[in-house]
Amino acid sequence: MSQHVYWHAPLWEVLLVGLISLTFLGWLIMRALRRPDLSAALSAISPALSDQPLFFFERVKGVTCLNDAAEQILNNLPVSQQQFLLDVLTETLLEAYEEARVTRHQDWPEAEHALVAVPIFGRPDGVTGVLALVIAEIPPPPAERPVDEHLAAEPEAWLTLSPVLRLHRTRPVVHVRRIGPNAVATWQEYRLSHTEETLLRYLLEHQAEVQTAETLFRAVWPEDEVDSYGLRPDQKNRLQRLVYQLRQHVEPDPRNPRYVCTAHGIGYVLYLEQEPTVQ
Repeated sequence: MSQHVYWHAPLWEVLLVGLISLTFLGWLIMRALRRPDLSAALSAISPALSDQPLFFFERVKGVTCLNDAAEQILNNLPVSQQQFLLDVLTETLLEAYEEARVTRHQDWPEAEHALVAVPIFGRPDGVTGVLALVIAEIPPPPAERPVDEHLAAEPEAWLTLSPVLRLHRTRPVVHVRRIGPNAVATWQEYRLSHTEETLLRYLLEHQAEVQTAETLFRAVWPEDEVDSYGLRPDQKNRLQRLVYQLRQHVEPDPRNPRYVCTAHGIGYVLYLEQEPTVQ
């Protein structure tokens, strides 16, 4: 014999339970349908990401701003150049997408800034999207002084490494031909630090030969022990910083190095346009 239990409740309790259930269900639906705030998510990872303008490109959706900094850049484009700058943005990202390589556009959206686009490989057969960011570029350091003509008049004292780069045979001094703000190319003189000179002369001895990071570190800092498994993070940072400083002094355009080049995953190599000769 079965027994049935009935719940006798006032109408207001039934309505209250129903209202609470509907409210909770509505909250779940809103959570499921709500578009995630990418800017807040990036800021939660690191506050620096919220200040770094980030764009994403897909073939179907086109260019998407990933944070407020990117939207602010687009909103503040000069009216007279707005369409041109938008076209440059789209073409740079599209080029990275179609050619599956990192692309870069100087002076976007203004001078001393650059747009860098990096393809994202999400499937075996190609690129799924492109991540782009705007970076501030550090201008080359001011020359210590213009080239002294009487120094340049000592041809036996200088090694000509390229048409725009000379190295003194015995002193830590280089002459670099750079284009100044007035668009005129002039020779500038820079004095190298001891570690910069050591690195440059070692690379010069092994021109066009890729040198591992461990080899270069030992050449510059022979007193520091290098572990068998490679450089420690602090040692890698020290070498990278030294290469950066050297490029600031020997590259005609340090933002686009063409002599002291990175061999990704290995180390660095010195490429010259000619064999070093006595001037």
